[in-house]
Amino acid sequence: MDWDFAVLGTLRVSHLDRTVPVPANRQRALLATLLLNRGETVSVPALVDRIWGERVPENAKASLHSLVRRLRRTLTVGAGRDELIETRANGYVVTVPPERIDLGRFDALRAAASSSDDPGRRAELLRAALALWRGEPLADVDSEVLHRQDVPALTERWAQATEEYFDAELARGNHTEIIPELRRATRRSPLRERLWAQLMLALYRSDRQAEALDSYRALAATLAEELGLDPGPALVDLRTRILRADPALRWRPPSGGPAPVTAPASVAPASVPPAPVTPTAPMFQLPADPGELYGRGGTVDRMRQFVADAAATGRLPLLAVSGAPGVGKTALAIHVGHRMRDLFPDGQWYVRLRGQQPDPARPAEVLAEMLTYTGVRGAAVPGAPDARAAALRAALAGRRVLVVLDDAASAEQVEPLLPGTASCAVIVTSRNTLDGLVALHGGRAVNLDPLTPTDAVDLLLAIFREHRIDVARETVEELARLCGHVPLALRIAGANLATGSPADAADYVRRLRDGDRLDGLSVPGDPRVALRAAITPSYRRLGERERLALRLLAISPADCFTLADLTALLDVSPTEADAVLRTLTASHLVRPSHPDRFVIHDLIRLYAAELSDREDPADQRAAALTRLFTRYLVTADRLARRHHPRMAFLPWPEGLPPVAEVPDAPESPQWFCFEYANILAAIRHAARYGPPRFAWHLADRMRGYLQENGAHGEWRVSAEAGLAQARQEGDDEGIAAMESSLATLSASRADYADARRRYSTALAVQVRRGNRAGQAAILNNLGIVHREEGDLAGAGDCYADALRIYHDLGNRHAELSTLSNLGVVQLELDQVSAAIRSQQTALVGFQAISAGRPTNDVANVLHNLAVGLRALGRPSLAVVHLTRAVAIRRQLDNPYGMANDLDQLAGAYVDLGYHAKALRLVEECLAIARRIGRRRVEAEALTTLGTVELGMRGPAAAIARHQEALRLSQEIRYRRGEICAHTGLAVAYQAADRTVRSHRHCDLAAQLARDAQHHLLARQAREALGCVEEDGTLSEAC
Repeated sequence: MDWDFAVLGTLRVSHLDRTVPVPANRQRALLATLLLNRGETVSVPALVDRIWGERVPENAKASLHSLVRRLRRTLTVGAGRDELIETRANGYVVTVPPERIDLGRFDALRAAASSSDDPGRRAELLRAALALWRGEPLADVDSEVLHRQDVPALTERWAQATEEYFDAELARGNHTEIIPELRRATRRSPLRERLWAQLMLALYRSDRQAEALDSYRALAATLAEELGLDPGPALVDLRTRILRADPALRWRPPSGGPAPVTAPASVAPASVPPAPVTPTAPMFQLPADPGELYGRGGTVDRMRQFVADAAATGRLPLLAVSGAPGVGKTALAIHVGHRMRDLFPDGQWYVRLRGQQPDPARPAEVLAEMLTYTGVRGAAVPGAPDARAAALRAALAGRRVLVVLDDAASAEQVEPLLPGTASCAVIVTSRNTLDGLVALHGGRAVNLDPLTPTDAVDLLLAIFREHRIDVARETVEELARLCGHVPLALRIAGANLATGSPADAADYVRRLRDGDRLDGLSVPGDPRVALRAAITPSYRRLGERERLALRLLAISPADCFTLADLTALLDVSPTEADAVLRTLTASHLVRPSHPDRFVIHDLIRLYAAELSDREDPADQRAAALTRLFTRYLVTADRLARRHHPRMAFLPWPEGLPPVAEVPDAPESPQWFCFEYANILAAIRHAARYGPPRFAWHLADRMRGYLQENGAHGEWRVSAEAGLAQARQEGDDEGIAAMESSLATLSASRADYADARRRYSTALAVQVRRGNRAGQAAILNNLGIVHREEGDLAGAGDCYADALRIYHDLGNRHAELSTLSNLGVVQLELDQVSAAIRSQQTALVGFQAISAGRPTNDVANVLHNLAVGLRALGRPSLAVVHLTRAVAIRRQLDNPYGMANDLDQLAGAYVDLGYHAKALRLVEECLAIARRIGRRRVEAEALTTLGTVELGMRGPAAAIARHQEALRLSQEIRYRRGEICAHTGLAVAYQAADRTVRSHRHCDLAAQLARDAQHHLLARQAREALGCVEEDGTLSEAC
């Protein structure tokens, strides 16, 4: 399973180390509830309770089903699979192995600690468990029921683990070292008596008896003040014993000590069997047991269980272990063999088949060797291979022998060597998948991947502990990453540092990171023990086309690839590329990551890239990457134009094959989710190594996706890389596109001066080139900047110019969007009737284009129209339009637009006097705005909430809320928010009969609005003090 989940802090979801965002709160509440009950069916009522609380929808079951469907879609978009959430008769269940969720790892570490007799080991395990906690569980999941009923149990487990950790440290004699931690813990949980007892004991053992007694007095005072209680009997007894200086409280080292750590298995077990013996003497040939295999415990148990179950059903237990070089196939087979010694009293044979050597062992030769183990020698050994196989089966009939066939080349090499009865068992290891062998003989395939990051770190820490080397954990984590979490590489690194110091470890990590990593992952003086030597045999067994494919994949900057990508790199047909991919996958040189996508391991990539540098001409490498980047650009261009029709994109680059000539381009917008990292890597590669024009063309097609997903950092990096290359190549189109992209980014971050400068630069380029469509797009965006800067007249001029160009060009969609923007400016200029006409025209147009489908364009115009209707004094019609807009946002799962809609809808209900309804809506708006970081919406919603509270709770509550809105607006420099907050304060202070303050805020609101040319808000500020009704509510909201 390639998923990882985290609930011990904010909810986190990742797939193959990539974050899978779950932005919608109800989806997070659903997923969190299922994860907390992993493997168990959660009933519909329990889920509804935690997701909706008291606001249960009318058809709760149908709403839950729809929410599950949306969550599945979110996870599918993030990782390309839809198998996590299963539907059961009375609810839903998520089946996640415990090691794939931080809570499961926490419980496992705690359980392992409780079963250990070594206090040092217990302390280390519990410290690792506590390190998994990142804060309050599910801190970003808005569910009152979940936090009331489920989270307290989690925090109690954390508190108990903390106490167990301190007990372990006290037992190992680290009483002085943990005193600072204990003091922090007692400050954090001042009523937990066990923590105070541990602190008192640690102080006493550190010869700080007075401080120990002071701690008791501090606790007694806290308990008396907070609860009216005295300390419990255990603490009273401990205090008495400390007063008496009881020697039994002193720490004494335990007698004996932990068992010594066994040495790791040798990297290359001997392959020569001992001399023949009589058949009455069982032969146990397995090399030494490598001991604990980090991260393979579950696999070992499943293999042993399979052998027992298969034997019980009368079929030969056959296990086929496969994996990439260095993942520990041989060590696993040997370890499992030792664990099953009791099941095979008649022998355990070990045979090297030399599958990766130039001369793999021939079955006939191996059969002759194996027959000697049974007592068949000399002339008694049959000559024909088939006769030898039959003789071996006859000799093993009824005997209980385990046969380990190590390093097999193929199923054909193994099949003649198999026993014929279920009393025996066979474990085969191979770098190639042996699916045919498994299918024909009813075996079990065991595919080994590199270790998880946690297990890799644990392995290195065990090696360092064995050699008494104290290496910082962050250094160990980086070393594990540089080793690709591959066991062989980890053990090589451990061997290289076995006699060193922590400083040597840091230097070694630096050399691996900055130098030749493959050279560093070798043991000096022993060429056999090197990662490069481990990979080479697999590479040499490939055909020439497969070798070329591996080299080209290695130089590609992409993290993962598809069959179509490989087709482009090789410039062959999909059928030919598929055959190559099957070979590489079967050889474990590439592996599937999720449906239709594959990855090449980092260390194998380094190996193949070295070969490509030596063997592939530069023009051949450049041509391959050009074909791959062209494929990216084709798909990105199609999807960007389809899903962002209002955006203007660069024309197709000259010299590249037309879009229609590139086959198999995906049509789904999910493609961006999968290829997001690959395209950014391609942009960086093109900017640094070429071909340069892909840098700005790919960045141009990605900006819509990056913008709607809030990926501002990646947006800036890609656009700046594209701009630098466009300038270097003197490409005016590219310069204009990248300047415009960066201007839009600056505007979204309220850096309007930079946005205006960049838009102006881009506009000058487009005017010089005579590109009217490009001019209109920039004018539209420049209008937004002018509006935000308070230059409404300038904004109106920009929109009007853009509107004329779009009309002349016949771009109806862009024309309607610009018309709606113009309507917003008209409203702010207090041209209310004109603004409403503009929005009504835009609404009719967008409804015709959408043909009844829910779209954000329709929702945006409905929102803008409703704001105008409120200003016109028609809140009932505004409620109709806003209710429809909210429904569209929910259907499209768009929390960003919905937050704005909910705020305006709440204001419209205030206009109508429905304060309770408005309160529910504005609270939902605030929760969404805070979760997604929309601070402007939060400021406006706080003002709306202040207006609601004026009618429900009186002036004091309203004043406090408007002051909160004002502080936030000033902090984020949001002029409209400041104006509305001042207007709200003016009304609230008047309702409190505090006339001077009221007029002061009214004057401030009017002055700020005039400075910003916001005539509507200026008028509303002037009229505010005359708009307070007898019941204390506003007749016209700000």
